[in-house]
Amino acid sequence: MKFNIESIVVLEKLLKQNTFDEKEFNRFVRTKGIKGFLEHEHSMNKYTSINDVRKEIKRITKSKEYKDRYGFHKIKDNILQLSEDIQYIKEKEKFIIDEAIEAVYKIVPRDMSIDTNIYLYVGGDDGGFTVNRNRIYINYGKYIGNVDEFIKIISHELYHSRNIQLRDRFIFLLETLLSPNGITHEIMSKIIEEGIACLVQHGPILKADDPTGTLTQRGLLLLKGEFELLNQIILKGQDGIQNKKSMERLNIYIIGYHIITTVYNGEGVLILDDWTRKLKYRRIIETYIEICNRNSVPSGFSCEAKDILINTREGFRAR
Repeated sequence: MKFNIESIVVLEKLLKQNTFDEKEFNRFVRTKGIKGFLEHEHSMNKYTSINDVRKEIKRITKSKEYKDRYGFHKIKDNILQLSEDIQYIKEKEKFIIDEAIEAVYKIVPRDMSIDTNIYLYVGGDDGGFTVNRNRIYINYGKYIGNVDEFIKIISHELYHSRNIQLRDRFIFLLETLLSPNGITHEIMSKIIEEGIACLVQHGPILKADDPTGTLTQRGLLLLKGEFELLNQIILKGQDGIQNKKSMERLNIYIIGYHIITTVYNGEGVLILDDWTRKLKYRRIIETYIEICNRNSVPSGFSCEAKDILINTREGFRAR
């Protein structure tokens, strides 16, 4: 496991200059980091092109006041900090990776291997993403000058990169394809996956807001609205109705983190292995609801949603 920092090294050279350097830009867009970013944008239906990136970098080169949509202006405004960070990453690569791995293995069983490379890039809103469990991309623009948060986002993506046995992945895929309520199955899978990844990243108590804004203390105070939206998605999904706008609006990080930390703080880490190892989430949801009932606090799930997720209602039953 190692860093590939070529993308931010070339970007530093490109943004240090007072004029746009086409040759340096061409080097930049050929780096694996920026290629991964562009592919990710396409997968998210954003369709960012090389020409779009060229235009935005040209604009920030000409005007110090211009704020581009990818966040390159933040790097240009903090170019000296980026230079220091690059040197630090080169010198402390092993320390950074070891710290991130240690955070992962507080939650993931140590017999589950992680074998991936980490590519740094700058651009867009995401803090990072994982491809095929063997390539991690970190948007360093979100973490410039903040080593602690940089390590934490690496640990988050390392959780997504854990090596799940082929048999368990196959069973999950098969059940996904055959599920009579694929919409609920999809959204609950994402919620549990991201919830545990956020537990790895932030621990059982959120001490500071996530730099990307996906998980904040204010957001946790507004959980009721998120659960109301989730209940609507589950109920409509039972009737085969998929509301893409509602699914896009739903903050799976906040709901997931709340559910997972409730279970973790109440019952410990072992029950989370159901998902971490086997991609099964039913017992986790059952335990979450039981803890809420035990503590006389609302779970957020409506009676109808709980009936779909937990009980033997015909058509769907959580795994």
